[in-house]
Amino acid sequence: MKFRDYLIRRSLQIIPTLVGLSILIFYITRVMPGDPIRLYLGLEATEEQVEYYRKLFGLDKPLYIQYLDYWVNLFTGKATLVSLYTGRSVVVDIVSYLPTTLELIIVSMIFSSIVGIALGVICAIYRNKFIDNILRVTAIAGVSFPRFWIGLILQLIIGYYLGILPIAGHYTPSRTITGFVLLDSLITGDIASFFECMKYMILPVITLSFSPIAQIMRIVRASVIEEISKPYVATLRAHGFPENLLYYKYLLRQALVVAITIIGMLFGFFVYGGFEVEIVFGWPGLAWYTVQTALYKDFNGLVAAVMVIGIIMVVVNYVVDVVYSYLDPRIRIKMMEAK
Repeated sequence: MKFRDYLIRRSLQIIPTLVGLSILIFYITRVMPGDPIRLYLGLEATEEQVEYYRKLFGLDKPLYIQYLDYWVNLFTGKATLVSLYTGRSVVVDIVSYLPTTLELIIVSMIFSSIVGIALGVICAIYRNKFIDNILRVTAIAGVSFPRFWIGLILQLIIGYYLGILPIAGHYTPSRTITGFVLLDSLITGDIASFFECMKYMILPVITLSFSPIAQIMRIVRASVIEEISKPYVATLRAHGFPENLLYYKYLLRQALVVAITIIGMLFGFFVYGGFEVEIVFGWPGLAWYTVQTALYKDFNGLVAAVMVIGIIMVVVNYVVDVVYSYLDPRIRIKMMEAK
């Protein structure tokens, strides 16, 4: 199977996936208990007002007509497609909240990769020794403990008792360009705002990265130990090859390949893990916005937010599959056999 054919077939699979997701989430929001119009207008609204806004938002139409109108209004930017939670256009809301979540995910992935690779190599070098045993126990704890519990403990100890870092919230520089606060601070040359943004980001990043660090560390450790046992390593050592150069030139390179692979697979964890982290730390990102729209039965905002998250997940999985299939043609052959 040629790579071009695989690429076309894999691309076509995205369309039914997104259509199915849109239908599912749209239907779920419509069958949720409660009346969104009454929540929007308040308890003192009259029946005439409720009916007026029900017609304004198109809720008096059949469900399939509402589905078609929703996407037409979204892509044409109609004013009727507003969030019942914020009162703004859902497009404006998504553009406002998405960069905050993406920045948290990107920083967490970078932090997880650096720390996880470093600890994995250390465990492999000192395997079955005291430091290896301590780190492995910590890794098991990192995979086992819930994220919200880790976040609360960090807030209590570091934020409340020690007062080192802010407990919750998010810092926004005076000038914003892209919506990514760290990047905007560097672009505008506002170094003070950059470090202030980092102060608010440290605890959420550690909380979100705790489990991925543990998983990366364990996989890197096993990979490096397997690499150490290969004949070429014994040959290099027999010829007096420097031990430090052996680890950093050969074994660390293998660890980086393994880490990149697992990071691509863990991206979904960072996305859905952000829901707990953003709620615990009051982080105003897309996950926080999604939860709030669900609580307010804001179907316009909820459908848009879930679809954006779904698109991100599908695109990332697509990119990972394409990269894997390009590097390893056996994946394409197995897919062809499965068909």
